[in-house]
Amino acid sequence: MGRIIRIITMPLIVVHLLIAYFWIFDWEKLTTDVGLISWIGSIILGLVIFIINRKSKTSDRNLSYKIVSVTTFMTLLLGIFALMIEFITSSMP
Repeated sequence: MGRIIRIITMPLIVVHLLIAYFWIFDWEKLTTDVGLISWIGSIILGLVIFIINRKSKTSDRNLSYKIVSVTTFMTLLLGIFALMIEFITSSMP
C-alpha cells in the first residue's frame, strides 16, 4: 500500500502546483468542468493520502507525505478564497 501511495504522491503534487499556477495566472481554466473536477479530485485524493498516512502504524513520514499535506492544504485554501471572491463579487451591485 505504501508503494502505491508513493507513486500517487508525485503526480498529485504536480497537479496541486498546476492548480496554484492557474489560479494565479489563468483562473478561467479552473472554472471549466475539467478544471473543477481536477481541483476537487486532487483535494479529495490529497486528504485520503493524508488520512492514510496519519493512521499508518509506521513512522514513515517521508518528505513527500509532508509536501502532499502542505499542497493539499494550499489547494483547499485556494478553493475557499475562490468561493469567497465569487460570493463577494456576485453580491456587488
